[in-house]
Amino acid sequence: MLVLFLNRTNDKWLTKIEELKNRYENVRFEGYFSNSSPRSFIKDADVIVTGRLSKEEIESSNLKLIIVPMAGVNALDWETIRKRKIMVSNCHANASVVAERALALALSLLGRIVEFDHDLRHGVWHGYSVGSPEEDHWHSLRNRRVCIVGMGHIGEELSKLLQPFNCEIIGVKRSAPKEHSKITSDLDWAIQISDVIFLTLPLTKETKNLFDAQRLHRMKGKYLINVSRGEIIDEKALFEVVKDKTLAGAAIDTWYIYPKSHDEATLPSRYPFNTLKNVVFSPHVGGYTEQGSIGLMNETFNILEKFLKTGEIINLVDPEQEY
Repeated sequence: MLVLFLNRTNDKWLTKIEELKNRYENVRFEGYFSNSSPRSFIKDADVIVTGRLSKEEIESSNLKLIIVPMAGVNALDWETIRKRKIMVSNCHANASVVAERALALALSLLGRIVEFDHDLRHGVWHGYSVGSPEEDHWHSLRNRRVCIVGMGHIGEELSKLLQPFNCEIIGVKRSAPKEHSKITSDLDWAIQISDVIFLTLPLTKETKNLFDAQRLHRMKGKYLINVSRGEIIDEKALFEVVKDKTLAGAAIDTWYIYPKSHDEATLPSRYPFNTLKNVVFSPHVGGYTEQGSIGLMNETFNILEKFLKTGEIINLVDPEQEY
């Protein structure tokens, strides 16, 4: 059996791989740590650890299992995976820190922290010190009605973090009944009655562009926080509703344009969100903490070793739902 690691493997990963080599002498482990061109092994691999595989790569393989060392599985070619009946497992160990980031973004947005920080660095004051104009008010999250779109691991963790703020939480879940309750599948009703909307759902063929121009233009006066994927929201429409202040503001961790290399300066959208004061930027680092990274690594190895020992697969992704 060949297990192929196509993800980044630091010293912590390499230590665990060495431990597996000692326990499973009949299993071969390859990756960038052992070969400069590890993708050449795809056709022979039984298990691949990666978040991204092309249609051609999947078609050339005899894979049994793909382990995605993170939650997002949208960079895989699902049509080919379904045809080839390949199993996919993913990881959720960083859900709590992604939820923490979502809360931090909401507090920054409603609290106008980034805006006031920027202004004061240029000598511009707000609030009591300049006569307390009402337009300088920041806004508390306390006692707000909050909608969490996507009640998976991140949504559940976020719900716990919001409890001390005495928020009324409406969770939107596809499998929930349509009835108007604390957990519902009626997205438009949940948005309509809420002040703050968090997006914590996966990107699938059903959720792509879920927040289109029509839906966004109905969100007057609301705050939108996205820690899921950029493509869930129509890019142009989002810029328009933030610019004209239909939306009170947006805090965004997941975007539309990403750099091709670590030293490339890249704005994250085709539209000038960076000119708007009511937008908080975050460079897709929701789960990027030491605790989150170690958690994902440990969960990846738990999935892999369970498969090597018993053939059982935990955290199995539904190929039809793609999450």
